[in-house]
Amino acid sequence: MESTSEILIHGAHYFRVYKDGRIERLFGTQIVSAGLDSKTNVESKDVMRAPEHPIPVAYDDSWAALKWVASHYGGNGPEEWLNCYVDFDKVYLSGDSAGANIAHHIAMKIDTEKLDGVNLVGIVLAHPYFWGKEPVGDEIKDPAVRAKIEGFWRLASPTTNGSDDPWINPIDNQSLASLGCTRVLVCVAEKDILRHRGWYYCEMLKKSGWVGEVEMMEAQGEEHVFHLRKPTCENAVAKLKKVAAFMNQDKA
Repeated sequence: MESTSEILIHGAHYFRVYKDGRIERLFGTQIVSAGLDSKTNVESKDVMRAPEHPIPVAYDDSWAALKWVASHYGGNGPEEWLNCYVDFDKVYLSGDSAGANIAHHIAMKIDTEKLDGVNLVGIVLAHPYFWGKEPVGDEIKDPAVRAKIEGFWRLASPTTNGSDDPWINPIDNQSLASLGCTRVLVCVAEKDILRHRGWYYCEMLKKSGWVGEVEMMEAQGEEHVFHLRKPTCENAVAKLKKVAAFMNQDKA
């Protein structure tokens, strides 16, 4: 009998998929339960992740969460803290890696499916997980590496048509001029294989006719989502300060 403990897919440092269908998470397992933290007043939501929940579940889940937050506009929502303290006139979305990808798509969606009372000012895309069939800039051209990255995407999205799927390559498949905010901050890392996609996104956003302001920040000598593994290192602290300054620019 074939061993069910045999690894079928090794997802870098993040997960393993076994032949019996079991998925073992290696990173990002330290999470808090959904709900309101009484000490910080931070509201945490459960998000269904791929590959257990294939694309587009993560996008639908995120949109549903934002709609729930928006239901508090006017002070009539189920969470009293949100009713009392959220400034719906100055909303920002942010995400790391795949979360940055989702933040972009939500910002595109909010342009066509308005949420009452919600003014999306800007988005922060940290090491955005974008890809494409053809290399951009000095992006790696090794077919084996590119095939491996596409393989991860196909694991998350079994029905995809490949690396030029608009979910993972919105830059070449969407009208970026319709981005539903006026400010964007893109953060990349020098040693991240996705670095060039972040720069490409910035370049194409400027050329799209989008009316807004885009900023870039690159962390020298760092790898993908380094700030999650080393939150107190110099570059992580600098990134946090940059994000804070970006969101509080009008309060100076």
